[in-house]
Amino acid sequence: MMGCVGTVLVAQQVKGKQKGNLMFIHKSLGTLAGLLLAPRLIIRLASSAKIPAHVAGARWEVWAGTATHLALYAFTIVLPISGIAMGYFGGKGLPFFFTTIPGAEKANGAVAKQAFGIHKQAGQLFEYIVPLHVGAIVFQFAVKGRKLLPRMINFLN
Repeated sequence: MMGCVGTVLVAQQVKGKQKGNLMFIHKSLGTLAGLLLAPRLIIRLASSAKIPAHVAGARWEVWAGTATHLALYAFTIVLPISGIAMGYFGGKGLPFFFTTIPGAEKANGAVAKQAFGIHKQAGQLFEYIVPLHVGAIVFQFAVKGRKLLPRMINFLN
């Protein structure tokens, strides 16, 4: 997901062939994220591992953390699905690193356009949520002295 964000942000700053190459990488990474989405959700739902309890804090902090995590999961689902729908129904197919997965035999411009609108709007919102989330982690560490990264990344324990 971070590769998708990085490549599209750089692509927005350049033109020509370089932009096209970056967008091919962006779309390839998005297709990969979409292909990994179902196994990721199945593993998460079937896992016997418990979600860590909320860090003790004010009610607003717990609410904000929950809301942000739900938003991040929603973006993780909506962005790949809308991007894949855009490519598939746009008739150009889905770029996937060294190849392109064929799209619909008959393009459906209306569906592709709607998917583009959803993808673009979700992407713009995602640009605000990620820095907010990272800022909250820094705040929890720097101001409150809470070490959250070991809770998120098991091998740091």
